[in-house]
Amino acid sequence: MLSGTLTPRESMPVLIQDIMLAAPNTHFVMMAQAILFRGAGLDVVWTQFASLFAIGAALFMFSLWRFRVFLK
Repeated sequence: MLSGTLTPRESMPVLIQDIMLAAPNTHFVMMAQAILFRGAGLDVVWTQFASLFAIGAALFMFSLWRFRVFLK
């Protein structure tokens, strides 16, 4: 809901905007809107793509660590 799909991020308080940058759906919405509405290429959306990759890698490493701890 706070990712920017229903409500523009610019209308939210700055603190909420900064907090929502930790959510992957915010970066996906920004990337999808840039590609679909403006026809942006990878040279424009590479920061959102890199953020999605970093969040995904961090969550994957955390889940891998939790799985290994659980099996011991």
